[in-house]
Amino acid sequence: MNKEIVTNLNELNKYLQKINLIFPAKNVIDQKIDIENILNYYRKSSAVYKYMHSYKGSFHLALNYDGIFNREGFSTQLNEIFELINESDVKNVLELGCGKGFNSIFLAKKLPEIKFSGMDITDKYLNIAKRKSRNIKNLNFTYGDFHKLDFEDSSFGFIFEVEAICHAHDSRQVLSDIFRVLNRGGQFVVYDGFRQSGFENLPDDLVQAAIIVEKSFVVNEFQKIDTWLEMAGQVGFKIKLKKDISKATMPNLGKLQLLARKYFEFPFLSKLFIRIFGQYTMLNCIAVLLLPFTMHNKAHCYYKIILEK
Repeated sequence: MNKEIVTNLNELNKYLQKINLIFPAKNVIDQKIDIENILNYYRKSSAVYKYMHSYKGSFHLALNYDGIFNREGFSTQLNEIFELINESDVKNVLELGCGKGFNSIFLAKKLPEIKFSGMDITDKYLNIAKRKSRNIKNLNFTYGDFHKLDFEDSSFGFIFEVEAICHAHDSRQVLSDIFRVLNRGGQFVVYDGFRQSGFENLPDDLVQAAIIVEKSFVVNEFQKIDTWLEMAGQVGFKIKLKKDISKATMPNLGKLQLLARKYFEFPFLSKLFIRIFGQYTMLNCIAVLLLPFTMHNKAHCYYKIILEK
């Protein structure tokens, strides 16, 4: 099998047909995602993320700015966040969608004088995060929904998320509540996926692939980047940085796509694997099979964004 990443639109229809042989694309597209879908996805995808992605517990894409995949790339977002925190006088930091605690544990160890809080809605992962951090005095993990933050106004000087708020069902509400709990001058740092501007004008098969990717990641619909930034401004945020770093995700996506291509090579075995490992393994494979196409061909984008109150 060719080990190079496949992104050519001439190949896309072939991959859509491979998916349809195993699991009709319409069934994925017609899903209506709710909180139970999200919880089940993360509860039942734990092994896939651990053994096929990051054994250390990262749930986000590695960023490799040099174009070569290296596992150190899973810490790229965190090293950049560390620099932002370290150059400020922040005392309290909040992570939204902390999962198993990979991000906050990394940062709390490097910045012991700063108080970190991590929140998530997945009880299984919170228990893991709490166990891993039991000896870290400046870190606390708790249950919480980023649509309604259970904190007083102006509680934090810095809030960040890495590939979590894409699951928001009301982005304006999320932005409003983050704005409320930030100190004046505080920053909200985002690393996440969006739809590119002009999404609706793309070829039909590319739009279909993008929607399948979103639903496979248990997201009803990625926000268009310009629409989301406009909402942030309406809430009251100042946009300090908006940087498209999609290219840096491609080395990791290439590695994941290769694994997914193996999964879809033999339809009979793929259907057998679904029965053994469950639907969510299949959804992961669909997502990473198609995401290189949608990212490379400007349907999706991965942004680093810094908002300031």
